[in-house]
Amino acid sequence: MDATTNPAFIIFASLSPLLIAFVKQSGFSRQVNSIIALACYILVGIAGVLVSGEELSWENAVSLIAIATVVGSASYALVWNNLGANEDGDPSLEERLTASTSLVKG
Repeated sequence: MDATTNPAFIIFASLSPLLIAFVKQSGFSRQVNSIIALACYILVGIAGVLVSGEELSWENAVSLIAIATVVGSASYALVWNNLGANEDGDPSLEERLTASTSLVKG
């Protein structure tokens, strides 16, 4: 099966923002946390290449890194950034995960 259309990889990429929430730090700026998220998406793409059995090369990794970034960013914007948040100012599930697992507090 083509790794770029593998449903398991797409599902994992859509769940990756929750894993990224464990790595991000509430004491870091938005820019630093964005770089952390991008680095995590690169790792997810590389993991996708390794799990698919393809040869680890730039040609194989770039497409999966792009797919992981697009799918993960879309699921973050549509679901994980909104789940649990409300008009009263309660933080989303992703924000609560980041705050509770941060070593660097803001």
